[in-house]
Amino acid sequence: MGGYQRRYDNQPRGNPETDEGKEQKSGLIILQKSKDLMQYLYTSWVKYPRSEKPGFVADYKQCLFQFLIYIITAQKKYFKKTTLQDADVQLELLRLFNQLSYDMHFIDEKRYKLISERLCEIGRLLGGWINSQKETSKTTGK
Repeated sequence: MGGYQRRYDNQPRGNPETDEGKEQKSGLIILQKSKDLMQYLYTSWVKYPRSEKPGFVADYKQCLFQFLIYIITAQKKYFKKTTLQDADVQLELLRLFNQLSYDMHFIDEKRYKLISERLCEIGRLLGGWINSQKETSKTTGK
């Protein structure tokens, strides 16, 4: 195993000395964090008023699914920058939905803070991924 790190599922992810597999690693982490957020949100949405489930909650879910689509698409594409920027816009919409949920008293302060922390963590990962793509495009001249 000399020089190779292992992921949580014991699959090699690349050589850290050469940055081989670095993009795949960040993509996997952000996808896992997003899936964790999705599971938590699903438990939260159960507590929303029934009248809001066909409208507000459905829009919230659609926004979350669109964010996941952008992340998965960015992992598969060669040119990722615009897709990652679209994902960043969706993340801002998710933050807005979280704020509205709190303002309309659908969630308490504890849930609001927990969801906000998870969104911020995902935002930091996404921001790092976007910055790495900007650096890549500068060095390759694209």
